[in-house]
Amino acid sequence: MTMDAVTISFAAVGISIIVITVRRLREELAPGLAIAATIALLAVLLRLALPVLDFTKALANSYGMGGYLGIMMKALGIALCSRVCAEICRDCGENSIAVKVELGGKIGILLLSLPLLQQIVNSIDGLV
Repeated sequence: MTMDAVTISFAAVGISIIVITVRRLREELAPGLAIAATIALLAVLLRLALPVLDFTKALANSYGMGGYLGIMMKALGIALCSRVCAEICRDCGENSIAVKVELGGKIGILLLSLPLLQQIVNSIDGLV
């Protein structure tokens, strides 16, 4: 796994150098190249994260917390997706759009967690 991290780091540096070079030669192609590289690197990273997700899922299911894990994984997915999209927007020079993407991600996580909050309130109400 350590070698994968080193390989990905070197690949990211190499891709960054290529994007900088392309930006100097053909500025209109650089954002598309950066987006494609970001998606490719993200796909590799997600593949590397699968063993962690499998372990976490097995652990949560063994303790009867599979539903909570589902909410947590969806929230993590929303956070990662909104962060990557916001950074792509920033790379394209659209900071105001990036801020809205991040806000949308935060609102999405809040909406996702509402049923969990309702369960907590109901549990507290049942104890009182």
